[in-house]
Amino acid sequence: MTLNDRILPVTRWVSAVIVPFLVLAFLILYITPEDSGKRFAWELRPNMQAMFIAAGYIGGAYFFVRVIFGKRWHRVALGFLPVTIFTVSMLGLTVIHWDAFDKGHFPFQLWLILYIVTPLLVPWLWLNNHSADSGEPDSDELLMPMSVRWLMGGLGVMVMITGVVGFIFPDVLIDLWVWALRPLSARALAGWLALLGSAGIVSARESRWSGWRVGLESIFIWHMLILIAAALNPDDFTDGLLNWYIVSVALLEVGMIALYIWMEMRRRALI
Repeated sequence: MTLNDRILPVTRWVSAVIVPFLVLAFLILYITPEDSGKRFAWELRPNMQAMFIAAGYIGGAYFFVRVIFGKRWHRVALGFLPVTIFTVSMLGLTVIHWDAFDKGHFPFQLWLILYIVTPLLVPWLWLNNHSADSGEPDSDELLMPMSVRWLMGGLGVMVMITGVVGFIFPDVLIDLWVWALRPLSARALAGWLALLGSAGIVSARESRWSGWRVGLESIFIWHMLILIAAALNPDDFTDGLLNWYIVSVALLEVGMIALYIWMEMRRRALI
């Protein structure tokens, strides 16, 4: 029995509680990355690492704002599994690097509470709301081309593997990455990669364009801010600004813009 694809009030209310924390983290890490040691759970160096994480948080804030004001559950449902994987990874790195944190530091205490609660709360929200979507396309729904779904899934698997390997073996990610990392920061980065990779995998299972849009918009915002951060911090890169990662992000942004415009043109042609 479905609930007519509606977003339940509890899903909206919890999302409304989450958003301010994500916005606050963004403001701290993107606007004043040099003060991360004072205002965040731990010190992030170089500035590019802090701003990368900040960009991810504001992309997440955008997603949860869309949950708050959304009209259909299936349009936001895909984001909950990737967010769950991310929150579990943040709790995991906290446990692994427990001795690296200042337990009397209030931002860390806030971090700890958030990442004890959210690995349970976020999947519960999905389980509680998932029956609202029958999975059937609407009569006027635009379906995603299978080739795009396979491409997204393949990219997602590669990024997911990189995230998992980097979390288990941070030295691998430290050697691979384009700015300097410590083991703690490498595992934090790996958690974000796991979020991105799992988003690609779950999107490949969704045939409806309406189920893709919010996720693409969120990822676009995240990675556009990464490009801006890179332009502001060129000296943070070990091999210069035009490295494999920044080029990949730029290509990803171009690809998402092209896909979005193409699908929206097709959708409007059906109206």
